[in-house]
Order: sequence, then structure tokens, then C-alpha cells
Amino acid sequence: MNDLADKEFQVASAALENCRRYIAAHKTQRWDAVKWGVSVNLALAVAAAIPALAEIQLYLLVLSCGVTAASWLLVLHYNKRVAGIRKQVVTIIARMKERGVDYDSIVGQNTKDAYSRGEDYDIQELILFMGILAASIIPVLLSLIFFVKSEPTE
Repeated sequence: MNDLADKEFQVASAALENCRRYIAAHKTQRWDAVKWGVSVNLALAVAAAIPALAEIQLYLLVLSCGVTAASWLLVLHYNKRVAGIRKQVVTIIARMKERGVDYDSIVGQNTKDAYSRGEDYDIQELILFMGILAASIIPVLLSLIFFVKSEPTE
């Protein structure tokens, strides 16, 4: 390799490494959004079980649904960013191949085909995250259903 090709390879390798780091960071942020939503919903379930807050239980359920929706929107936002980064990876790898470096044969996979699903690439994780978030509403709902308002006794 000449000096220019060597420098271009180094830049491409650094860009791929940056993309790998961004993907890992955004996947962590997706999981953090799920954890945040579940934590807030569990706190709302505890609040819904407190007798002094019996009058606002329905509002707590609505708030719990809002928290779940906000968490899901964050998950989808980070997922969209990861899909964009994966497109960038495909572009970098194609450029490397034009210059004689066959990245796909080195790693043993066709990156373009693997990443062609776009935002559906991590569909199994997304289904799991949605299930977790939907289930986090259940404790608030159960508090609303089974909570017996205590009447003051005289």
C-alpha cells in the first residue's frame, strides 16, 4: 500500500470503530430508556396502592401509560439512530472494498445483507422491550382494580 492508501485505510478503520462504539452506546441507551420506564411505572404502582392517594389512582394509571409511551418513543428514536449508523458502516465497507480491502471476507459475513433490514435489524430486542414496557403498566392497573378504598370507621 502506498502512503495515501494506507492513510485512507486507517481513516476507514477508525470510522468503523467509531460506528461500532456509537451502535453499542445507542443500544445501551435503548435499554436505559426501558429501565427508566419500568422504574417509574413501579413507583407509580406503589403510589397507587397508598390509601391516601385513592382519589387519583386513575390519573396514576394514565401517567403510567404516558411513561410507557415516552419510553417506547425513546427506544424507537435510539433504534432509528442505530439504523443510520449501520447505513454508514455499509458505505464505509463499500469504500474499503473499492480500494482493495474486502472487510466482509475478513469478518466472514455480508455486512450489507445483514444490515439491509434497517430499523428492523434488532426486531427481537424491540419486541422484548415493548413487552417489558407493556407489562410494567400491569402493577398500576392491579392497584387500581384490587385497591379497596378504606372507609373511615366511627
